[in-house]
Amino acid sequence: MNTLAIPAHSSVLVTDQLNAEWRRLGARPIPKRWPLPALADCTVLADAADVIGRTRRDQPSVADDLLIGLLDQRTERDDHLAGRLVLQVMLGRAIRLARRAHRFGMPGVRGDLPQLTGAAVAALWHAIATYPVDRRRHKVSVNLCMDALRYFNLSLADDAPDLVDPTVLDTAEPLFHQAPAPVVEVFATLTWGISKQIITADDAELLVRVYCPLPGQQGGAHLVARELGLSPGAVRQRCSRAIQRLSTAVQDHGPALTTAA
Repeated sequence: MNTLAIPAHSSVLVTDQLNAEWRRLGARPIPKRWPLPALADCTVLADAADVIGRTRRDQPSVADDLLIGLLDQRTERDDHLAGRLVLQVMLGRAIRLARRAHRFGMPGVRGDLPQLTGAAVAALWHAIATYPVDRRRHKVSVNLCMDALRYFNLSLADDAPDLVDPTVLDTAEPLFHQAPAPVVEVFATLTWGISKQIITADDAELLVRVYCPLPGQQGGAHLVARELGLSPGAVRQRCSRAIQRLSTAVQDHGPALTTAA
């Protein structure tokens, strides 16, 4: 089973939790439903992750085919396990994003490495879940990195640092427009929260506008605050309180969403 739950604020890095989870998931057999010949010699998911890691370094075109196949399973067939494999393979990028944005001793999110790490992982997952498979079939890992960077910077929009590596910019495919609508799991979680009267419909709309903007909308606390006539700090505080209520409710009442792997 795959479970979506919003973690409460913690000093534990979400990447450590994901790596611990992967030690269990990595022993699972590769689903027969995945039409990926390059994984024919692999038995378990950990083997597949190793193959993708090697081909990203040595055979980029093979890696593109593998990643596109997994992303297609994730977006077209709602296969969370395929997306989870891509997330694990790319997890190092999220770690680097968070560490480069971290400012030791600074108040607020910039001084909070666990919160930055959570934001970076969320940005990477959003990049995976909304990747335009039909349009961008080459340099896939680079494109995922750039998309994750963009979403991460949007979450820190009022004073986002320049985290762009010029060598990555030179090789990434162009980004022609904003990403499509947020993944269905986000809407399902927010709908669940509204139905349980944990958050209001206005809270849910604000979370979507800030973190998962719809096509044609601009996301990030800074831009949304400007539209609403509020300060970015006030918008982030309201979002933080809504997320905290959701995460507490998920922990108290069990998983908000479960889907078969």
